[in-house]
Amino acid sequence: MANSFYHNLLSPKIRFEKIKSLSSIKQLKDEEGFTLVELIVVVMMIGILSSIAIPQFMTAADKAKQKEATGIVSALVKAATAYQTEYGVLPVDAEELSEYAKFQECNAGDVATRGGAACKDEGSSGTTVIRAVPAAAKAFYTTSGNYYVTFTSEDNEDADGNPLFTVLANPNGRPYADNGSAVTGCYNPVAAVSEVYEYTAKQADKGQKTYRLC
Repeated sequence: MANSFYHNLLSPKIRFEKIKSLSSIKQLKDEEGFTLVELIVVVMMIGILSSIAIPQFMTAADKAKQKEATGIVSALVKAATAYQTEYGVLPVDAEELSEYAKFQECNAGDVATRGGAACKDEGSSGTTVIRAVPAAAKAFYTTSGNYYVTFTSEDNEDADGNPLFTVLANPNGRPYADNGSAVTGCYNPVAAVSEVYEYTAKQADKGQKTYRLC
């Protein structure tokens, strides 16, 4: 009986099961989780990457908003150029510009403070807050609500006293009015010069601006 016990103990089958068990223990030990130091390093890396990526994302989003304003300013300058070429004088309002370019605006009551959020609202009767820019208008909020566009051919002159057609698109709504970047445009019919200028995303360039002359 004793011989049978030792025989079974030393049998290949039992030895194999013991080796398998020891192998499983070693494998389990090798598959232990992260240490506290490793977890801290990972969390720090995620924090560093987030601090880099989030500002870059916000800058890209603001730049995309600015492109809407750039398109409108450019269209206004081109329309003023065409009007002056045909009639010999600069346009004074949206009606005179409408022969060459038509624009829509957001006319929500609180668009000046709420910006884009106000332009998504619908009126109490289900009507939209987006409409054509009125004929006598010399300023309007873009359909997105992100910019307030003004234009004039009566208030600005070049160094020789010749009238200029100037356009200004300022970021609108809080806090975008302070964080966004403006766009300006100018057309000088005497010098035959036109310009569309985008302010950068640098802190010094952000916020409300004035007309830029050409």
